[in-house]
Amino acid sequence: KNLKVLAATSDVPFAMAMFNEALGVQCTYCHVQGDMAADDNPKKEMARTMIRMARIIDTSFPSSNGGAFPDGYHEVDCLTCHRGSVKPETVAPRKYYNRANALGDGPFAETPGISLKVLPPNTPVHGADSLMGTFRDALNVDCPYCHGGERPQQVDVNPRKDTARKMILLVRQINANFPGTGVFPEGTQLVTCYTCHRGDPHPVSWSNRRYELPAKR
Repeated sequence: KNLKVLAATSDVPFAMAMFNEALGVQCTYCHVQGDMAADDNPKKEMARTMIRMARIIDTSFPSSNGGAFPDGYHEVDCLTCHRGSVKPETVAPRKYYNRANALGDGPFAETPGISLKVLPPNTPVHGADSLMGTFRDALNVDCPYCHGGERPQQVDVNPRKDTARKMILLVRQINANFPGTGVFPEGTQLVTCYTCHRGDPHPVSWSNRRYELPAKR
């Protein structure tokens, strides 16, 4: 009853169970005890907003298909950001260090960025607390993952570099839903690269995560 964003054909009990698991809550976190159709709990409208947002995010990924979220296959959903917590995490708990760092090399010197197409020209892209460092921490990858390997870093030879630019724009689009946030990477961010990636180049969703078989009886 009172479905405003979910389709009447959706498996609502299954969707609600997924929402509970993603946020680590029970039904009454968003609903009114004894009257699930009521709109008296403001978190219910927020949940609707998040469903709409998940659908918009998925338009960035051609592999998401089979119906509007929560139906079908989706690269990004509630689990991707929340991971069992009402408040998603935004900062990686540990730094990523590559082989050169392990041998004693420090971070790149703080130098101005070159070929910045979506970032502000004064963005600290290199250095100890640089934006590129947070990207490495978030995805658990080294610089050549998006850059040109032996080629200069500013060369656009690696298609992942353009994907990274699109993801920066996506983070900005997501944060625009939340008042008080800055334009990534500046200001307060409620969603960052780490929020979705959690140290994995391919973020987890209900559609793509690995499940275990039931225990044998």
